[in-house]
Amino acid sequence: GPSGVNQLGGLFLNGRPLPTCKRQRIIELAASGLRSSDISRSLKVSNGCVSKILGRYQRTGAVAPKAAGGSKPRTATPEVVARIALLKLERPQLFAWEIRRQLHREGTCAPRGTPSVSSINRVLRNLPSDLRLAAEPRDPRPRVSPLAAAPPAVQPPPQGSAAGRPRGRTVFSRQQSEALEKEFQLGQYPDTATRARLAAATQLPDTTIRVWFSNRRAKSRREAKQQLEAGGAGDSPG
Repeated sequence: GPSGVNQLGGLFLNGRPLPTCKRQRIIELAASGLRSSDISRSLKVSNGCVSKILGRYQRTGAVAPKAAGGSKPRTATPEVVARIALLKLERPQLFAWEIRRQLHREGTCAPRGTPSVSSINRVLRNLPSDLRLAAEPRDPRPRVSPLAAAPPAVQPPPQGSAAGRPRGRTVFSRQQSEALEKEFQLGQYPDTATRARLAAATQLPDTTIRVWFSNRRAKSRREAKQQLEAGGAGDSPG
């Protein structure tokens, strides 16, 4: 049975993960536009736990908890770290998710033992300075999408901002916008494989795709809030 009560009044079993049914409910509420703080109060689950579950679902698409009990096996073994460093040295333009896919494809790691994207980024940050400098891309120019209708439009800096620091805004083509919007209707938190497929189809970087989905979720929450406020205003007297 439950071993304690959290600050929100929810029951929990110490040392055990949140039930899968409640995890699925968190994903459903987030997809409907609710913020993590609202989900936390509604389900009586700590906000940190809700954020962690949503973050892991966004990165990997997994809902079920990891294996409970025992220590987590180390996936970034010395052999794997050496292979990551070599891949980055040979192809400096590789992203962490591309390195992860390559490790899995070539069989360097077992299917369940491939390091996560965050682990690979940690390995890259901890590389010796000489290797890290050698792995830096020699061409600093960003990748340009061949499907883009126009180059990124640079807006003038607002009044009071530091001169010489304009904020660039990416202009998406109609094909890119349609592909992103279609995928958003299927799921608001695309996993790594979905983002890779979108990147190949739209020729957009993974970071741009993640920013687009984050902005689109914020827009969806604003629209849902406006509809709720409009409905409440219609029911009020006068």
